[in-house]
Amino acid sequence: MRIESKEEFAAAAARANALSDAAEGTPAADELAGLVAAIRDWEARRKPEGHGPEENPEPGTNRSPDDLRFTGLPGNLGKLRE
Repeated sequence: MRIESKEEFAAAAARANALSDAAEGTPAADELAGLVAAIRDWEARRKPEGHGPEENPEPGTNRSPDDLRFTGLPGNLGKLRE
């Protein structure tokens, strides 16, 4: 199986979720293994939109696009001044 669209991905993820309790050695477990492989392949091919670490735009630093300019708990964000 090869996932080719976001709709197929969503359907495969829902089916894998439904099969997550399948006992080993059953046809359902075999189907689950195939779905997991297809989902992993999809995510690997969709890397820019997929999950995982972002590339570092500044080599030699620990900065990435999602780094915040501040630290602290979300409840303290209103106390920060720019």
